[in-house]
Amino acid sequence: MRLKLASLLLLLTMPTLAGCNRPSYETPVRAYQTFLRSVQRGDEKTAYATLSQASQDALLARAQAVAQASSGAVKADPLAFFLSNIPPPADVAEVTLAGESGDTAKVSVVSSGVTRQVQMVREPSGWKIDLTQSLQQP
Repeated sequence: MRLKLASLLLLLTMPTLAGCNRPSYETPVRAYQTFLRSVQRGDEKTAYATLSQASQDALLARAQAVAQASSGAVKADPLAFFLSNIPPPADVAEVTLAGESGDTAKVSVVSSGVTRQVQMVREPSGWKIDLTQSLQQP
């Protein structure tokens, strides 16, 4: 009887456990955690997909500018440009919602004892990381 009960409980929790590593854009915190996990695993496409469309457009423009300035020696690949310019994830201890207003939010990320805020935007596909301010030319 106990074996049947244990088997039933395991079967009921399997879908929940399997979903833990799936990309999720339902909340700002889950979207950031999706980004973090994908970078840690080297899943470049998922990491890039966590960025807002405006961020992706800005990265494309930057990658094209670099490619043009290099006379084609550097490929205009926004994904490679993005990933080559972010450091490996530090020891992230906590990700929490700092605030949400309409279609924008901020998450607080505690890493190596330092707290940083990350801007998030809600798009039709869910919450995404918004890097547009940091990608603007000085």
